[in-house]
Amino acid sequence: MTDAQVLVLLAARLRSRAPANAIGVTFAMLGGDPPGFSALLAESERLGQVRCRGDDERWSLTAAGTAELAAHLGAETERVGRADLVTAYEAFLPLNREFLAELAGDASPTSLATLVRRLDPILAALSAALPRFDRYAERFVDALRSAADDPRWLAAPSLDSVHTIWFELHEHLLATLGRSRVDER
Repeated sequence: MTDAQVLVLLAARLRSRAPANAIGVTFAMLGGDPPGFSALLAESERLGQVRCRGDDERWSLTAAGTAELAAHLGAETERVGRADLVTAYEAFLPLNREFLAELAGDASPTSLATLVRRLDPILAALSAALPRFDRYAERFVDALRSAADDPRWLAAPSLDSVHTIWFELHEHLLATLGRSRVDER
């Protein structure tokens, strides 16, 4: 499996049950080459790793795609140093609890910007180990800038909002480490 094929599966995991264009955007943000995305998605479908469902054509991983992605990410994690990634993940968890509390309360661009700044060293450590994590910081800056004028950019699922990016980062960490949200309870 090529790195680009892995990125297609990872993008499908991160944007599960999303249309192809949304998965393609995530694929590009992970470092994939956008012009090759459609062919890679079609190949993944042919291999039974992803499937498209519904009238609105939403894509998701199959059991085979989930297993293939987990095997690749597990090997990659061991190669780059699992301990450092686990340390970054464990530093993320308390910030995640604060983030969720902010969203449940009176989240503002200022309060979320403060929280995102505290995330910077974690993102730097993740990016040093796996460069596909390097675009999250820039995405947060863009979303927070937009939220200053339009509060929908804090949590709207239809936008690359602060919450959307945070959720994707969390899923990315879980996928990379072979964990699930159930493991966090």
